Amino acid sequence: MRAVCALGVAASAVQVTPLQKVVEMLEGMLAKSKDEKHEEVVRFNTFKQWCDDTNNAKRATVKDEKHSISKLTASIEKDTATIAHLDDELARLNDDLAAWQGDLKAAAGIRKKENIDFMEQHKDYTTSIDQLNQAVESIKSHSHDAPQSSALLQLQNNKLIPTSAYRVLQAFLQSGDDGVPEANAYESQSGGGVGGLTGLRPQI
Repeated sequence: MRAVCALGVAASAVQVTPLQKVVEMLEGMLAKSKDEKHEEVVRFNTFKQWCDDTNNAKRATVKDEKHSISKLTASIEKDTATIAHLDDELARLNDDLAAWQGDLKAAAGIRKKENIDFMEQHKDYTTSIDQLNQAVESIKSHSHDAPQSSALLQLQNNKLIPTSAYRVLQAFLQSGDDGVPEANAYESQSGGGVGGLTGLRPQI
């Protein structure tokens, strides 16, 4: 009998009511929720810290980039002004170069014309000197006399012989004693004709 009573008490003690089961279940859920909340808070704080760090880094980067943009913008404006100035300078130098090339071309044309004139004049002077030299040699080498008109004609037609010098030579050849006919252009005995012609050469 006593054994049966003891089993009955034990069964009453072990038996759990539905309300207790609900309470135990709620307590378990509460504990689990607290654990999950703690884990969520840790994850959130970690993520928030990462966001803050990233935001600060991005802000610093943006600030640095803005500063770089300001410096580059100022450099671009300065370089643009320099390019405009150099363009103006280049245009001026091109104008000067074109003017200098035109002057050089004109000067080359003038020099070419002057050279042609000089060569022609040099040729005329050389011819005149040769004629005088031939006349001098003729006077020196010929013993016979020639009429003055034939000797003077060649020199008179030479435009390079100064008129004053030609007149001096003509007067010299026409000089002589009264009553003596026209003087001769070649005077082999006196040598006066040679002196007259030789004196003309420095004047050419």
